[in-house]
Amino acid sequence: MARIELRAFGPLMKIFSHRGWPFPLPVEIAPGDTPGTLLKRLEIPEEQVEVVFVNGRVEKMSHPLQDGDRVAFVPPGVPSIHRVMLGFYSRKS
Repeated sequence: MARIELRAFGPLMKIFSHRGWPFPLPVEIAPGDTPGTLLKRLEIPEEQVEVVFVNGRVEKMSHPLQDGDRVAFVPPGVPSIHRVMLGFYSRKS
């Protein structure tokens, strides 16, 4: 089965820690999986994720995932200077 590496930052790291997940978290994916389906499967509330990166690029929650992808969830509230440096300005859905 295909596998991705999942990372989370800021307050989302508390979810990883509380659940005893390693960082990064290896996750098996099925054909058609997206960051949005990962959120649901892992029971991470969507409102706790402002933006998703796939292989270093900002992508939509509907972006299809591929074997070997590196996925990162970024929470709301990232300061403006970091938003510019990371390449996102508003929520991607």
